[in-house]
Amino acid sequence: MLLLFKYATMKKYLILIFLISSLIINSTTGQITDNSGGEPGEIYLRLKNINFLKNNEYFNPVIEGYTLIGYFLKPEIVYWPAENFNLRLGTHILKYAGTEKFSQIKPVFSASWNFIESTTLTVGSLEGCDKHKMSDPHFNSERLYNASYAEDGLQIKTTSNHFFNDAWISWENFIYKGDNTREVFTAGESFKYTSSPVSDLINFEIPVQIQFKHFGGQISNYPEHMETYFNLATGTRINFDIAEKKYGQAGFEYNLFLSNELTGHSSSSIGVGRGNWYRLHYTYKSIYFGAAYWKSHNFFAPNGNTIYSSISDYQNVIIANRRIITNWLSLTLLPESFFELFLGLETYYDIDLKRLDNAVTLHLNFDKFIKLATLKK
Repeated sequence: MLLLFKYATMKKYLILIFLISSLIINSTTGQITDNSGGEPGEIYLRLKNINFLKNNEYFNPVIEGYTLIGYFLKPEIVYWPAENFNLRLGTHILKYAGTEKFSQIKPVFSASWNFIESTTLTVGSLEGCDKHKMSDPHFNSERLYNASYAEDGLQIKTTSNHFFNDAWISWENFIYKGDNTREVFTAGESFKYTSSPVSDLINFEIPVQIQFKHFGGQISNYPEHMETYFNLATGTRINFDIAEKKYGQAGFEYNLFLSNELTGHSSSSIGVGRGNWYRLHYTYKSIYFGAAYWKSHNFFAPNGNTIYSSISDYQNVIIANRRIITNWLSLTLLPESFFELFLGLETYYDIDLKRLDNAVTLHLNFDKFIKLATLKK
């Protein structure tokens, strides 16, 4: 009973700490956010759609290969009753090719308040998991193509010339008293500082990313212990503008990843882990090339890309030490401000397993506001 009280209290403190820390950071910056762009009385239809193909050719003991092909459609009615406040009502529809039924039909509703010039509080349905700008090893970029994209909870977000800060709580499984499933939620903090160019050549980026994933709930009849996973990523990136970006931009990045199961009841028996990520970047116009070296020991992130994990997602296997060489090549075309074509190739060479896996991605992304009416006062 004492243990249940301890972690129920810890959960409340985690939520409170995220909100307070975000407010402190956000109050120091200044730039208008997307959520404050409407005029009082305006009503818009927002159409968000991604048509995607993600083919993962994986043949290793940590993650099996699979293909995601389909689309999601998110139509919303957006209404600004005041300049700094809007309401959104719509639905999120996810469909995979080859299935007769929709994989997800989910109502979306949110209220957003731009309470400081650069900062917006959103309660309800959030913008989407890709907006958090988290690193792939502890927040899988592939969530863009599955049911994890649509999040519900609350969020405080700031964007400015030099600061990005996003603190959010995504409630993934709500429980009633006596349920035999666990309460599940994620609390995250994604912060990045970008410096001004030094000698018109170099700038620095410093990210700090924190994530808690909680499985529990004191009113549940679920027989297993509660689990709370902690993940941290931080480091630095140095970007070099080549001839004022005439020949592109190159960069080097180092990130340290830490993971820990805080209750001491990890279902996999893995507790503390760590990872090191060394990355090279080169961007020229619409083309991006990246190369990276990943080295980890007992690393696990429940929301992360499993290919970097020490724990298999389909069999009872733990590989404590991982060493992976990764390469990315992608093309991103933006013929219009509301339309994007993305084509990407990723390769993963596991040094210890001596095998090469790869993934191919293609998507068309459409996101546009269409004005419907202006209500008179």
